[in-house]
Amino acid sequence: MNPVDAATIRRMRAQLAGDPDLAGQALARRLAQQVDSWFESLAGELPSGWTLVATGGYSRGVLCPGSDIDIMLVHPSRAGSQQVQAIAESLWYPMWDAGLKLGPSVHTSKSAAHLAADDLDTATTLLGLRCLAGDAQVAAALRQTAIEQWRRKPYGWLQRLQVTARERWARHGDVASLLEPDLKDGRGGLRDHDMIRWALMVERQEVYAALETPFDDLAGAADLILAVRCELHRATGRTSNVLLLQDQDRVSESMGFADADALMENISSAAHAIEWATERFWRRVERLIRSGGRPPSKAAVSLDQGVIVIDGEAQIGPGADVDDQSYVLRFAATAAHAGRPLGGRSLRALAGRGAPPGEPWTERTRRAFVSLLGAGDAMVPTVEALERYDLFSRYLPEWRSVRSRPQRNAFHTFTVDRHLLQTVANANAFVRTVARPDLLLVGALLHDIGKGYPGDHTEAGMQLVDAIGRRMGLPDDDITIISALIEHHLLLPETATRRDLSDPRTAANVAAAVGSQLRLDLLHALTEADSLATGPAAWSNWKASLVEELVQVTSDVFSGAAPAADMSPRGPWAEQLAERVRSTDGVHLDHLDDGEFHLLRIASRDRVGLFAQIAGVLILHGLDVVEASASTGPDGTAVDEFRIVGAIGARPNWAKIEHDLRAALGGGLDLDGRLEQRLRNQGRARGRAMAAAAPRLEILISNEASDRTTMVDVRAPDGPAVLYRLSHALTRLGVDIRSAKVATLGHEVVDVFYVQTRESPVGKLPTSDFARVREALSAALVA
Repeated sequence: MNPVDAATIRRMRAQLAGDPDLAGQALARRLAQQVDSWFESLAGELPSGWTLVATGGYSRGVLCPGSDIDIMLVHPSRAGSQQVQAIAESLWYPMWDAGLKLGPSVHTSKSAAHLAADDLDTATTLLGLRCLAGDAQVAAALRQTAIEQWRRKPYGWLQRLQVTARERWARHGDVASLLEPDLKDGRGGLRDHDMIRWALMVERQEVYAALETPFDDLAGAADLILAVRCELHRATGRTSNVLLLQDQDRVSESMGFADADALMENISSAAHAIEWATERFWRRVERLIRSGGRPPSKAAVSLDQGVIVIDGEAQIGPGADVDDQSYVLRFAATAAHAGRPLGGRSLRALAGRGAPPGEPWTERTRRAFVSLLGAGDAMVPTVEALERYDLFSRYLPEWRSVRSRPQRNAFHTFTVDRHLLQTVANANAFVRTVARPDLLLVGALLHDIGKGYPGDHTEAGMQLVDAIGRRMGLPDDDITIISALIEHHLLLPETATRRDLSDPRTAANVAAAVGSQLRLDLLHALTEADSLATGPAAWSNWKASLVEELVQVTSDVFSGAAPAADMSPRGPWAEQLAERVRSTDGVHLDHLDDGEFHLLRIASRDRVGLFAQIAGVLILHGLDVVEASASTGPDGTAVDEFRIVGAIGARPNWAKIEHDLRAALGGGLDLDGRLEQRLRNQGRARGRAMAAAAPRLEILISNEASDRTTMVDVRAPDGPAVLYRLSHALTRLGVDIRSAKVATLGHEVVDVFYVQTRESPVGKLPTSDFARVREALSAALVA
């Protein structure tokens, strides 16, 4: 066979990877076979005693388009360094020149075995090595040595495997519940499947017994995830193993799924199977490690009536009334509160028991259900264990519609079911701060239950909770409260970040919607629990402080306390800045760090376009405004505050910002020209991305949100200088911006302005001007 060159490799690889008739496992095996043939050609005349072996995933005869090709050249100890280098380069360089990801190493049999005796990565790599060319006996002897070393100290290796697994899970999260999972290194991914295989190679009977189901039963799940990984590499041309939202449609189409949701549900199901086996296997192995391999004690310890613990797992106890409607939930709640996993044998025995679908619950069942929800973090894996045998959804059939359901939303981290469970776990931190913790926990579980149904998920959830509550046996008043929690679960964060909290109308509107202090307290707790379960972008110290402020002013409405002065900036800093303007005129600035944000405070004589000019200078310096407020006193002194974020690890150049701001306010800076130049310098890449996004523009104008101002609420695609364009357009209309709420939601912005016009006696815009304002703002955004 003639040696192949880089051009041939590149051409043949592209042809195979682009073959539409190949997908998944078939593609992975053909890619590996193709690489085998190239190495057979390149290494066809290795000297006697030399061998070339495949290691890692390649040793199993599968390769994804972006996989590392792990190989090892094994040479006799007597070979000279120049000879070794020459032969190695003749094998590596054609592959490298072709652009393939090669992970090569060079060893003697002795050096490889020595390294594998202590290095975990090398040890696992050699367990399954496969001879590609050269002396097959050398390859077989090296593999046998590696296996013997592995079996010589089994529990040492098992402990190291377990430690690395836990570190990896902490970094990459769960494949089954994440919306953008790491298919290889996430919990329940391909690496976990590999690790069980390596663990079983210690050839210890007690380790085999730790696996609840035969290892071969996981083959289908692993094959599916491998197939998705192959298509991800092929569809994107990247080597990343993280299945991003933006790539899921292409991968699902190439694999023949109905849509991306169907793809993600199948991935979740496969990963759940691997995660289930992994979690239970390593927990039992950990007990073996602690006992030095001695079989676990079968002595039973009673947890509660009908619930015992054997070998660390909760099992059905003697005398258990498994036919009692409440038993499944009591069994689960008892185990969760004790921190014990549910035994697989007992779960299989309970399958099909519990409340038949639609059957009204007993008081005991409802109490057991709330007790399970109140178990905190341990509740999450417990419910997932129940649902593996359709036991949780037997009590709550509506759960099946959200099980493993992706959310396809950049803000969310988890699937719908995991998000709901995580919200309940988070809500446990507030059970001692609310009057009805039971309603908080049930409301947390059901607040997004409507996402499994057509239409608006809030409306669907409110319709569902009536039937669910009656099945649970809840009083009408409790059902009404839970329905209100579902209806208003977004009210507090949306109001806090988009409405003027210093306007008494804001608190009055929230109080009217919520209806009572009890509901407000429950909503406050649910808001934080829900936001923390959504993702890192959904909660921050800033948002927490805004929600806290909104809850306080709304509580004042319920208690009858006098509202704060309307539209006045809070804190002594505002009056101090204003006094400096009165004394010396000019522009006065203060700036300080506020934890994760920077604050810029400015006082000056009011002038047309002040807010827009400040926003433009901040944008000119690459700073993002997340909140802004502005007020003007009777004497014409304006005080503005901007809360901003800058580049990570970089402090704003306040001196330069102040210089440019003074120049802009004095007419010495061509702000429009400078901003346009900055936008051009950002390059065309962002412009292409923005052009590809589906445009969405919503402009709501209302005189009902405030007693003295008109609210202008703009939702628009994110883009360069949006805040400046909007505020500048309002200035040109002769409108004064009194305060603003500014937020960026990944792909879109939500900017809310409270404005006044000097021409109106009450300061509000006449409704006849609304159309003109909408037209001007729309034109500013497309300019």
